[in-house]
Amino acid sequence: MHIVFLSVVVIFGALLRLWNLGQWSFWIDEVFTVKDAEGFSLESWQRIPNPIPYLAVKLSIALANDSEWGSRLIPCIVGIVSIPAVFGLGRTLFNWHIGLLSSMFMACSSWHLFWTQNARYPIFTLLFAVLTAWLFYLSLERDSTLLTVGALVSCFCLILSHTLSVVIVPALAAYAMICLLEKSKKKRWLNLLIFFIPFAMPVLALLLPEVRDYLFSGWGRNEWQRSPLYILLTLVHGVSIPIAVAAFFGFVATASKRSTRFLVCYAGIPLGLFLVASQLQNVAGYYLFWTIPAYFILAGVACEWIWKAVVPKSDGKILGAFMPCVLVVTLLSQTYLYFWIENGGRPRWREAFAAIQVQKHPTDNVVLSEPEMGRYYLPEMTSIYIGGLLDNPKAFEREWETSGRERLWFVVDVASFNVFDADTAVRSWIRERGHLVKTLSAFSRVKDRTIHIYLLE
Repeated sequence: MHIVFLSVVVIFGALLRLWNLGQWSFWIDEVFTVKDAEGFSLESWQRIPNPIPYLAVKLSIALANDSEWGSRLIPCIVGIVSIPAVFGLGRTLFNWHIGLLSSMFMACSSWHLFWTQNARYPIFTLLFAVLTAWLFYLSLERDSTLLTVGALVSCFCLILSHTLSVVIVPALAAYAMICLLEKSKKKRWLNLLIFFIPFAMPVLALLLPEVRDYLFSGWGRNEWQRSPLYILLTLVHGVSIPIAVAAFFGFVATASKRSTRFLVCYAGIPLGLFLVASQLQNVAGYYLFWTIPAYFILAGVACEWIWKAVVPKSDGKILGAFMPCVLVVTLLSQTYLYFWIENGGRPRWREAFAAIQVQKHPTDNVVLSEPEMGRYYLPEMTSIYIGGLLDNPKAFEREWETSGRERLWFVVDVASFNVFDADTAVRSWIRERGHLVKTLSAFSRVKDRTIHIYLLE
């Protein structure tokens, strides 16, 4: 019956993740990934610190094509596989009931759904993080060298999926110290040395100036200004407020259990490190996407604790089943918004360039904040970066007039313009000289992702 229940959850999650997989337009980071993946080779992989996602997308394109559906195929499969993986971790830490609940929450999560339908790295970090945590916990429970090596290999795959996922190492080290305080055995020490010694060499490499310059180049605080509050809100919104609250109560109810302490180390220490790092570096909340299994498992713990606490009382079963139903309905409501209201959490770039394609002339140019989007969706048209207009509107206008006043298309993606054009000066310039051709509305994750198309002629 356990297999039957899990199969139903996995099939349901798979159907959601395959639905509209190719309908959503690429967004800018996906286009960068697809382009880099197409050029990925044995000679270039050494220059890419996280080669696994690029290799996977390259293979996905080879199996299907470079369309949205083809590029996302393997990431989608990885996302589906992560659902039973979370079940395995939850069952190992607690029991099969909690494993099933946590996998159900994962299957219904719109945040997990979004990254599963993305040709990007986060879904790979989640799968390898779950496997690392699962194998590492078991290796300490059983003092198994084989499981330790498996955890080490999985951890390397995690870091090769996204470099900043290395923060899982201090999280596992903290839990290992707790286990050593409880029971210190020679074989346990040996296994921990096997796991942690390979990570000591990269730490020593930080002493080299060229390594530090490489790691911190381009990572300074920029105009996006991701603050500790931004990171917390991203994480809470991603897992949903009810799941976050339930996870907190699950932690309080079972704080004395070793498995709960493991989850706190797994999710809490990386969060703490990122909150501190946000004062020095530009780090985003979704970098911690791989920690969300801990919240789903702790939410399952809270559900079971309430069930056991109220089941002796009258109508206990009905009340005990109420909480997981509320959590599932909340997650599914967000998934409904994802499909029917939020356009998959993406701006409608493809539709924007399709609208320009219908009306363009051979000599037209397009001005936009992300020229790479134009080069991907409309390669026959010259794409111009908006920076010239942003830096010096008068010079931009003079250059346009001297060029014979050729027609210019402006693609105004509101989310980006709200950052570098906060005073709307550039948008006012565009509105005064051009006319609005089309508006493609999209709102998701508390952000306006609408695209306006203007024509200047």
